[in-house]
Amino acid sequence: MVEGGARLSKQTRPIDPITFEVLRHRLWAINDEAGATIRRISGSPVATEAYDFNTGLLTADGEMLLVGVYISAHASVQDLIVQHILQEYGDNPGIGEDDMFLTGDPYVGALHQPDITCVAPVHWEGKLVAWCGCTVHQVDVGGPAPGSVTVGARSIYEEAPPIPPIKIVQGGTLRRDIEREYLRRSRTPELVGLDLRAQIAANNVAKARIRDLITRNGLETALGAMAQMIDYVEERFRERLRGLPDGVWRHVTFIEHDGIEDKVYPVRLEMTKASDRITFDFRESAEQAPALINCCLGGLRGNIMANLLPFLCYDMPWTPAGLWRAVTLLSRPGTVVDAAWPAGVSIAPMGAGWAARACINACIGKMMAASPQYRDHAMAVWMGSYLAQNLGGTNQRQEPFATVIVDSMAGGTGARTYKDGIDSGGFLSSLACVIANVETNEHFFPMLYLYRRQTPDSGGPGRFRGGVGGERAFVPYDTPRPLDSTLFSFGGEAPASAGISGGYPGGTCYMAIKRNSNLWEVFRRGKVAASLEDLEGDLDALPAMARTRLGPNDVTLCAFPGGGGFGDPIDRDPQLVLADVLNGLVSREWAERIYGVVLSGEGTSISTSLEATNKRREELCRIRSPGTNPRQTPRGGGHPFDEPLFLDQGNVFCRRCGYSLGPASQNFKLRARLTERPLTAAGPAINRHGPSPRFVLREFACPGCGTMLEVEVNLKESPILGDRWTIE
Repeated sequence: MVEGGARLSKQTRPIDPITFEVLRHRLWAINDEAGATIRRISGSPVATEAYDFNTGLLTADGEMLLVGVYISAHASVQDLIVQHILQEYGDNPGIGEDDMFLTGDPYVGALHQPDITCVAPVHWEGKLVAWCGCTVHQVDVGGPAPGSVTVGARSIYEEAPPIPPIKIVQGGTLRRDIEREYLRRSRTPELVGLDLRAQIAANNVAKARIRDLITRNGLETALGAMAQMIDYVEERFRERLRGLPDGVWRHVTFIEHDGIEDKVYPVRLEMTKASDRITFDFRESAEQAPALINCCLGGLRGNIMANLLPFLCYDMPWTPAGLWRAVTLLSRPGTVVDAAWPAGVSIAPMGAGWAARACINACIGKMMAASPQYRDHAMAVWMGSYLAQNLGGTNQRQEPFATVIVDSMAGGTGARTYKDGIDSGGFLSSLACVIANVETNEHFFPMLYLYRRQTPDSGGPGRFRGGVGGERAFVPYDTPRPLDSTLFSFGGEAPASAGISGGYPGGTCYMAIKRNSNLWEVFRRGKVAASLEDLEGDLDALPAMARTRLGPNDVTLCAFPGGGGFGDPIDRDPQLVLADVLNGLVSREWAERIYGVVLSGEGTSISTSLEATNKRREELCRIRSPGTNPRQTPRGGGHPFDEPLFLDQGNVFCRRCGYSLGPASQNFKLRARLTERPLTAAGPAINRHGPSPRFVLREFACPGCGTMLEVEVNLKESPILGDRWTIE
């Protein structure tokens, strides 16, 4: 399938620059105020604490004018929903003034069933002039399992029912019959009902402010500003693309379980950038799974925007309609990233959608690292996989509850070309994401945290380290019966937070339960349980997808990933490695094993041994490529297009020693020194379940000096991934 944006005609009467700047910032403020309305009214910690929502403004014909700073993929797909309503509902039931439509249908545009979108037309003097919308993740919209994620489903019929667009508000009045039908399926109707009112209020605020803008400036000027915003962003975006190198970049991310069997689903991307256009080709991705992990086309589109907006549009309005004019999406219906009915999609945003996002992040990161102008904006993959836990049962107030614990939103961010990633910094598609306070979760839900902390060695090693991820452990508390829990993730076996330019991947997800532990006895003795190993009981290491029951002595541990690293780890400043060891972010063992930094002393008196460090780093270079002349003086000249490489007269050379790696039009990795090792060679926070016979860590070093050029995670039988540069 080829996806491109519908093109509105250019404005024949452009608005003067000052008025345009005032109005585009006013439109941004209107959308942001709608988001603030949701935060103030919603009673769900998912919205009020984790900001798992977003708002958007659209043109009358459904082009996406603005998305907010929250979950960008949420709002980026509202154009599909509005266009569906315009096409299907214009005559029956009609699109009247002060109507609103609600949907949770992934095959229309929602990311998955719990992401409920409410859109509203904006009329002026009887004419449809714009739309506004908001999406909020709901803690439960029905289905077989609390939280509406169904591990073991074999089609969408065994998941929460999708809600096609329905008219929830008619002429400004909430329809009670439709509201009751919507809330009836939920285990948490009070929270879902309050969120519905928050969404209606947010849309009413946006509508009122848009009408105020029209009153002050006139309809022609207001609509002209909207159209001009799309033209403006298109021109700025194309200009940015022209400043980036042309080429083809490839990446693959793996989902290792579909909720039924331990089966690998590769998500494969070939990204091509040529002049002022960029193409994302996902057609080689795996065939769709029966249910659970797939995403629909809307989710795939949303995750493209989730990368393009922060990566390339940091200094321009977030107007997806302008970007789509320069973007082509190639997908194949029936694949894990473009599911065909009736495939299930209940964890789409955290499954195939997230895997696609990691692929896009890696490819754009490599492209930008190849640009002298924009290399400082390049980033390795931010927390390339996701882990979440749904809980349901009876809370401490003897009331039924269901929720999703989203602590894993605090994974590590990708390293940059000049600085480490942010420790527990979040994920790329939501610059405003946060996690709930421990005390907030304990207040709302029957749980007691043992700890929530950062995980050592989980940030991808590199010249600049990926941000570390985290982990948390809790036990059910003050509840009369066991809790129902669904845990879901991917990237527990094969790390998804890829490094770039010789950087290593970040740590993987891990889920385990210490069953029938002696936790309460430990507490009575006045001790602290710092890890599951401190407790007696039976360790239950969970697969990537699991539904289980939690008793009063069952301690659940969930670890979430760090970000990918940038550059060769043995180029890292030894003093930075020392600081990481002192801060508990890198272990002393791995400081020496992968960074080549030898430390002496104990406790706070640890220091670097520079002579021993230099010897260790030379040893690592010779292990990578025997017979090399390690750490030669860097060679200048040519066109820099990657941290360890440069281009000269169409050929690729090692920046450190000048070794030729062949034409840029070919895969330079085929001329590098290849070492294949177990995934755990990248760090102790990777694949905690033990050896992985399916995957391999491929290290590509310079044959001349041993510099690490690239690190790849792949299936053992898969061919080496290759990129092509066409830099002149």
